[in-house]
Amino acid sequence: MTEITRCQSESTNTPLYLQIAHKLERQIVSGERAVGSLLPPEAELAVQLGVSRHTIRQAIQQLRQRGMLAARKGVGTRVESARPQWRDRFRDNNRDDLFEFASETEMFIRVKERRELRGKLATEIGCRPGKSLLYMEGPRHFINEPTPFCWNEVYLDPIAEPVIRDMDIQRSSLFHLVEAHTGERIVDIQQEIRAVTIAPEICTKMGLPQDTIGLRITRRYLSSGGRLMEYAIQTSPADSFAYRTHIQAA
Repeated sequence: MTEITRCQSESTNTPLYLQIAHKLERQIVSGERAVGSLLPPEAELAVQLGVSRHTIRQAIQQLRQRGMLAARKGVGTRVESARPQWRDRFRDNNRDDLFEFASETEMFIRVKERRELRGKLATEIGCRPGKSLLYMEGPRHFINEPTPFCWNEVYLDPIAEPVIRDMDIQRSSLFHLVEAHTGERIVDIQQEIRAVTIAPEICTKMGLPQDTIGLRITRRYLSSGGRLMEYAIQTSPADSFAYRTHIQAA
């Protein structure tokens, strides 16, 4: 079996360059590719892994963004760190970034149930009081990292019930799965980032000191008809979050 076939068998939902990035990351974390060593040239690495140079280039770029690799002119690509700098991996500037972000992480579902919305929560989500939505919650980790970087809560339109029925770990973008199941395209994603004192119950679940300061990120996913398909809440301790933008002159 070729490397490309093995990679594709890992997850048909994950782009190939991310699968290659994950493989290289595992090799670095395990010490197979030691800190301070150089990666083979792109062409050689592409042959080793059975993929194109373009895929290798994309994978290397991912690990450079995570602080694990560094490209040095006249030297090559050097292994910089065996630990991903995950606090700088949060971008989410568009749909593609959200899909890529979900492909690099996994949510371990601790609770899955129906909840009836009341009071402030109904107002926050934008639903009439008494409306019933699917609810999931659990810690979210970057793949191969034991410590969760956030606690996720997700409310879904009941139409998505078949999507999550047998799901114990979420390893791909929920809104993408909902689109595929329902045929409705998510056309509007509304995001809000707010500084908070993390709720005591979430601190306990994540093993954080009480009154830890963090960020609460909410996203509303709306279909073309204005229907709320998903409402997601991500609570992160402050030291696990960094937001960067790149603005170029016109």
